Amino acid sequence: MSRKIQFNRGSRPVRASAGIVIALLLASNFGCVTTHTLPSSGDSENRVSESVAKRDLGIDYLSSRRTAMAIRELRAALKLDSSDPSTHLWLGEAYRRKGKTEQAESFLLESIALSESDEFLATRHAALLNLSALLSQLGRYEESLEHCEALAEDPTFSTPWRPLTNCGWSLLQLGRLQEASDHFEDALDFFPRFGPALLNLGILRAKQGKTLSAITILERALNSGRLSSSALGEAHFRLGEIYVSLGRREDAVAHFREATDKAPFEDWGSQSQAYLDLLH
Repeated sequence: MSRKIQFNRGSRPVRASAGIVIALLLASNFGCVTTHTLPSSGDSENRVSESVAKRDLGIDYLSSRRTAMAIRELRAALKLDSSDPSTHLWLGEAYRRKGKTEQAESFLLESIALSESDEFLATRHAALLNLSALLSQLGRYEESLEHCEALAEDPTFSTPWRPLTNCGWSLLQLGRLQEASDHFEDALDFFPRFGPALLNLGILRAKQGKTLSAITILERALNSGRLSSSALGEAHFRLGEIYVSLGRREDAVAHFREATDKAPFEDWGSQSQAYLDLLH
């Protein structure tokens, strides 16, 4: 790719696209806390083992969407070992899910500060990716770009299509449409079936008035097998809106129904139901 990536606070947050990428890493991606972080006495080793057990239990709770229980166990792990960057990472993600953004940002920044060694490289990458997504959620797009651009250019980061997608979304919200398009297309050069990049590129093409291209790309996103239920709901909702603008009522109704089915408790589901009420 010949495009040179450039480093670059939005005025207010907007509804976050389901295409923003959060790091979804298993507990096994993170090594146990090593003995050099604490004194080597038997008591300290027991405390490390207990902290790792509580941390991993907290991650398990988080993966099953039991966020309050996850926070309880992760905070208990933190009391036993405050130097583990993985515990800070997952507390940041837990608080993000609870909507407590100040705590989330604080824990993610602490995870980054604690994971400077190569031993914790995967943790550092995950914290940077999640921080870029959080800042974008908050409408702080310029700040988000600093982190996702750095990740995208880091040769040690194994999935560059993820930060490229986050950067593209921030650029889209800043009105820098060509740069956003370049980032989404770069992400798809790395991973042609990456659903979030396809979803966001489809949204961008619709914004540019390129209706047929938007439909094609959003259909590719739906067929990618790489979208969460929320993102599937959004893709169907966006297609429904496009078909409404084209006067294709039956197609619009079909996609709004899919959106309410895929994401009944998300904005996409409720807004699709509102459209269905109007179209019937």
